[in-house]
Amino acid sequence: MKAMIIEDDMLVRMGIKSLIPWSEMGLEVVCEARDGVEAVELYETYLPDIALVDIQLPRMNGLDFIEKVKPLNPDGEFIILTCNQDFETVRKSLRLGVHDFIVKSTMEIEELQLILKQLTDKMKAKQLEQTIHEESTPEAGSRYVRKASLLRDWLHGLYNSEETEEFADKLGEYKHFLQKGEYQAWVVALEASQDDSILTSQEIVKIGHSIDNMAVELYRGRLIGFVENIKDNCWHVLLRSGNSLEIDPKLLIDSVSQYLGHSLSIAVSQKFTDWREWIEYDGTSSELLSLKYYQEDEHLFQGEVPESTLSDAVFTWKKSIMNKLSSFQFEQAEDLLAELKQVVGPPYPKPILLHNVLEDILFQLKKIGEMSGRRPLETYIQRTELLDCVSLTQAVQLLYHAIHALQDPIFKEKNGQERKKFVDATELFIQEHQFEEISLNGIAAHLKVSPVYLSRIYKEEKGISFSTAVLTAKVEQAETMIRSGMTLTEVSDKLGYLNLSSFTRMFKKIKGVAPSHYVETEND
Repeated sequence: MKAMIIEDDMLVRMGIKSLIPWSEMGLEVVCEARDGVEAVELYETYLPDIALVDIQLPRMNGLDFIEKVKPLNPDGEFIILTCNQDFETVRKSLRLGVHDFIVKSTMEIEELQLILKQLTDKMKAKQLEQTIHEESTPEAGSRYVRKASLLRDWLHGLYNSEETEEFADKLGEYKHFLQKGEYQAWVVALEASQDDSILTSQEIVKIGHSIDNMAVELYRGRLIGFVENIKDNCWHVLLRSGNSLEIDPKLLIDSVSQYLGHSLSIAVSQKFTDWREWIEYDGTSSELLSLKYYQEDEHLFQGEVPESTLSDAVFTWKKSIMNKLSSFQFEQAEDLLAELKQVVGPPYPKPILLHNVLEDILFQLKKIGEMSGRRPLETYIQRTELLDCVSLTQAVQLLYHAIHALQDPIFKEKNGQERKKFVDATELFIQEHQFEEISLNGIAAHLKVSPVYLSRIYKEEKGISFSTAVLTAKVEQAETMIRSGMTLTEVSDKLGYLNLSSFTRMFKKIKGVAPSHYVETEND
């Protein structure tokens, strides 16, 4: 978004321009003016989204300037810089729809930065709402369906040949897809929610439309379209980056996180010049996305795809850990397991190849349990749990727990006490870290157990999921903070939520009502 500074004092202009982190807020100062007349000319040229306006300007005061240019850009916002707020100034400013006042004599740069941040967030949300509304009209909906159908057929190979007259007719209003330029294939994946909730197909479709609309707003004419893949919670995307324009996928990742409250991972292919190659490059992006198994904290994947073979180092490692297990050297086997991440790569193999290795190890552990006459390993570790691991970290922790279980001569007869110890430690951790982001993986790593195992025994012992317990603890803390007089924004920030809407969704999920309703009840 574009910003403009209108101030006759050069030092004030320089201070505002240099001390505000404009780019971090998605703003760019496109022009500056020293008086009202110059400001009108520059405003007509640049039509900024936000203007910081001094009241006492030479040749035309700030309020007269706003009144003159307001019709040129009805959605433009204005922030007044003034030496004092007399009644007449306030009255006329309200009539002109001014967003806020800043008294220059007492102005703190942090205060101005906060006002700008709140205003940009409000404007971005409004733009997104308008985009979604436009896309929801019957005419737009019909276009959306036709376009989605065409892209789906395209991706599935119906038009993966030379253009025919029939195809040209089918393209119709979308023939501009075939303009010369460079293309990119993305695969955009919705990451699993931390609250253990499973989204329905309808919810995923709705989220997909919102992500699509947001991408339209972010990338304008460079976005060609989305093809949804409900089964895998992902969308296949085609973009055109003509005229050497770069397309930053991080913009979409950050925007979806901020405004929709969801986390995305995006795999980006190399650029290509023939639209018919979309299928090939889409496949490349899908392979890139599988690197999430190894780099679970990353959200953007590009470059080399996973290898189709395992390295000699992995085979050597497998042989070593199998020998240690066969000779009941469990502690040495645990040490080898801890080294697996370094042994694997990069470059990384396709996850399915490594998964087969880990399954062989789990099968070996099962045989050891049976041969030694101990309780079946399935009592503690289910094969399906290994299949459900979405990252190498989870898989390693699961196997670590399996090896650790075999070390007890009576195969953990004190399992009930161990479970209680883990659950109690988890409860204590949740209570002591309510103002931080609480991660099941983090607690499991600290306790040296599998997060899948910890999640299962916690739910069995407490009757609720780990994530629900975290949310409940945070809600109870929020209630205490609200009763103490803190605002909802302060409570949301204190509890570590990205924005107030995320906090509101969390509170409503646990209490059944929005926190604002709870505040009103408390006040009554």
